[in-house]
Amino acid sequence: MPHRLVAQDAVVVSPDGDDRNDGTLGKPFKTLERARQTIRRSSIRMVYLRVGVYQRKEPFILTEEDSGSTWKIYPSDPVNSAILDGSGLDDILLILGGSHITVEGLTIRNYSSRGIGVHGGKGWKNAKPHFHEDYPTAAHNVIRNNIVENGNVPSPGWDRAAINTQGTTPNSHILHNVVRNTTGYGIGVWALQEGDDISGTLVSGNAVLNTCTRAKDGAAIYICDRTAASKAIMVENNFVRDYGDYEHELRAVYLDDWASNTTVCGNILTGKGTQPVLIHGGSNNVVTGNIIDVGNSGKPCVLNYAAHRNRPMLNNWFTGNVILSSYPEDRSGGAYRKFGDITNPEVKNNLYYNYSTGVVNTGGQYYLIKDTHPLTANPQIAGWDYQVADSSAIYKQPTAFQPLKRKWGPPGYLLPEAGTAPSCLLLGDNALYLHAESCDTLSGVSKNGIAAIVADAENVDQFSNIHLGNGFDAFPAMAVSACDDGDWVGFRQVAIHHPGKTFTVRLASASGANGTITLRIDEPNGKVAATLKIKPTGSYTEYEEQAATVDLKPGIYDLYMVFQGGKAIGNFDYFKIH
Repeated sequence: MPHRLVAQDAVVVSPDGDDRNDGTLGKPFKTLERARQTIRRSSIRMVYLRVGVYQRKEPFILTEEDSGSTWKIYPSDPVNSAILDGSGLDDILLILGGSHITVEGLTIRNYSSRGIGVHGGKGWKNAKPHFHEDYPTAAHNVIRNNIVENGNVPSPGWDRAAINTQGTTPNSHILHNVVRNTTGYGIGVWALQEGDDISGTLVSGNAVLNTCTRAKDGAAIYICDRTAASKAIMVENNFVRDYGDYEHELRAVYLDDWASNTTVCGNILTGKGTQPVLIHGGSNNVVTGNIIDVGNSGKPCVLNYAAHRNRPMLNNWFTGNVILSSYPEDRSGGAYRKFGDITNPEVKNNLYYNYSTGVVNTGGQYYLIKDTHPLTANPQIAGWDYQVADSSAIYKQPTAFQPLKRKWGPPGYLLPEAGTAPSCLLLGDNALYLHAESCDTLSGVSKNGIAAIVADAENVDQFSNIHLGNGFDAFPAMAVSACDDGDWVGFRQVAIHHPGKTFTVRLASASGANGTITLRIDEPNGKVAATLKIKPTGSYTEYEEQAATVDLKPGIYDLYMVFQGGKAIGNFDYFKIH
C-alpha cells in the first residue's frame, strides 16, 4: 500500500520498464524521455529512477518546461545505483534554462565534455555543444548526492567540467557529490559575459578526487566571473585530493578572471597539483579555516595571487588556515606568490607544520607576500581523512579553526585510501630536493617564466646567457630548459644531513634526445659525485624520475649539475639526493 502512494505522486523509470506502461511503481517507464513527456503534461514533478544502467545515445535535456521537477534514485534503492552511461557522449544530463530542478543520487559516467551541466542566459560562442545558445535564467537548481566519474575530456579542457554551470545560473547548489577520475576539471562555475550571474552559488560537501589528469591551467573546483559582479559565492567543506600534474598549472581551488565575493572555507586541499589556491584578479575573497597539505616535494606554493588586466585586487584575505607539509627542504621560492602591481592580500594567523623536518615556509622569500603572524604547532592530525584531535592547537586563538563538517559525498560514502597520502602519513625519507629553477647560479640554460631566482636577481652572483622565456604573465611550469652541452646549474652551501646514496632527477626529454647529467662538487668542473645517463621520456612535457648512484657523506657542499650531450637535452624540474 505505501508504494501506491509513491506512484500516485511520482513517475517511475526502470531499465526493465516499458514506455507503453503507465509509469507507476509496478509498471515503470523505460526511458527518461517518456518520463519527461509525462510530467510536462501533468502536475507531477517527481521522477524516480530504479536500479540499473540507462545507456545514453544522446544528452538528456531538461528545460524551462521541466522547472520544479526532481530526478532521483528511488528511495528504497541503494544511492547511486541508477547509472546514466554516456559511452563518450559530450554531455550526459543537462539543465538548459530550467529552474528549481533537482538531480539527486544518480551515477553519471563516461562523458567527454560535461557529466551534469547547467546553463542559463546568453550563450557563449566557444561553449559548444549546447552552452553556446541562449536560454532563460537557470536559477535555484540543485545537484546533490551524485557520483560523476570517468570523464575523458580533451586537453586543455577549458570550459568543461564533470559538474558545470555557466551563464545566468544564480543560487546553484552543488552538494555532496563525488567527482572522480576525469581528465578535465572537477566542478566548474562560469560567468563569462555581461549579464551573467552566478550569485549565491554553493559548492559544499563534495569529494573531488583525481581530476585534471590531462587538463591545463585549470582546477578541481573552478570559479570564473568576468563580470566581477556576482555575490555570495561559497566553496566550503569539500575534500579535494590530486588535481593534476605540477607542470600543467593546476589548482585545487581557482578563483579566475576577477571572480570576487567568494568565501573558501572548511575545505581539505591535498595531493598533487601546482598549488592549492589561486586568486586571479578578484576582490573581496576570503580563504579561511582550510586544511591545505602541500606534500613532500617542497614545490607547490600555498597561494598564488595574480593580477588580471591591471584591475585592482582589494580586500582579499588568507587567514586561519592550517598548512601541512612533509618536505625535507623547501626550495619552492615562497609560500605565497604575487604577480603584478597589486595590493597584497591580508595573510596572517595561519598555522604551519612540517611532519618531516619541522622546516616551514611562511612567505616573504621572493614574492613579496608573507604571513604577518605565522604560528607553528603540531596540529594533531591523523589518517587519510585528516581527523583532528579535540585538543589540537589549531582550535585556539588566533588561528581559531572551526571543526570541519565532513560528510563528503552521498550518504554512506567513504573516502578511499588511494592517491597521494597525507603528510601526516609521509614522515620523510631523508631526501633533499633541489629544484632546478631555484638554483643559486647557472650558465646557458633557460629559466622559463616564474622561476623564483629571477625575482630576486640581486642575490644571484652569476648569470650567463639567461633566456627569460615567456615572462611572468604566462604562468608556465617552473623548470629549467634549453639545456645544451656544457650548461649547468649550481646550488651553494647545500647541507647533506644524511648519507646520500641515490641521485634522482625529474626530467622531460624528447624522443631522440640524449645526454647525461653529471653531479659535481665545489665547482662546475669539480669532482664527479654521480653520472646519470638520460633516457628520453617522449617529449619535453612528459616528466619522470630517473636515478643513478651517488656517495655523499653528511656535510655542506656547493653542488653543480652539468649537462652534456648536444642540444636540447631536456627540461629539468628537480634533483633529489637520498
